[in-house]
Amino acid sequence: MRLGLKLLQERAKSGSFWWPYISNLPETYSVPIFFPGEDIKNLQYAPLLYQVVAGTQIKQDEPLVLNYGCLNNDFFLLDYGFVVPSNPYDCIELKYDGALLDAASMAAGVSSPNFSSPAPWQQQILSQLNLDGEAPLLKVSLGGPELVEDRLLAALRVLLADDMEMVKHDLSTLKLLSVEAPLGISNEVSALRTVIALCVIALGHFPTKIMEDESILKQRVSVSTELAVQFRIQKKSTIIDVMRDLTRRVKLLLSKESVSA
Repeated sequence: MRLGLKLLQERAKSGSFWWPYISNLPETYSVPIFFPGEDIKNLQYAPLLYQVVAGTQIKQDEPLVLNYGCLNNDFFLLDYGFVVPSNPYDCIELKYDGALLDAASMAAGVSSPNFSSPAPWQQQILSQLNLDGEAPLLKVSLGGPELVEDRLLAALRVLLADDMEMVKHDLSTLKLLSVEAPLGISNEVSALRTVIALCVIALGHFPTKIMEDESILKQRVSVSTELAVQFRIQKKSTIIDVMRDLTRRVKLLLSKESVSA
């Protein structure tokens, strides 16, 4: 998937290093709608043959809606050739990296981050989250229904805890964004601010801003360039939506802290 998205991005560039390879790829493809009867007969005894049957009576000229499933725009673009605006299942993927989290937390004003050098008890929890150990799964996501992937959220809460005694909840609780500040308001604010800073870093890796992308779409561009720019806009919009939601949560937590104080 990453190679496909990389080539799509490179195709929109002029003078790309990858252009000799891209120019040899087919520009269009077609899917046959009707198959000859002989071909169908040859398939009727095939072990992997499926028959699609409508579950209800369909009237003539009645519009049909296709349900592609709960997919992010990466799959929609690569598999179907389009992008869904404001896709609630769209997300961005990041690599869980201690140095990156240290930089994000410091940018967010979080004091004494120790993501690069967790304590032994914290490492043990990270292993349970499959973010440490022999074969960790380091790909985490932001956006979509979860907003913040549960493993990343739990890891941030644990790594920003002062001591092991603070972590009295099981991992299933620490993974839930809906559980408000399970390790205290200060811990939660630091965790959410770190994610917001991660979003800022992710936005900084895009070569353009949304307004620039929108101006590109107003020009005469190829279909592939239009799709690439639309895809880029939606990814940025997803990141911004995450930032807005988490910023709202931080303000609400701080207001509760000031009232209790």
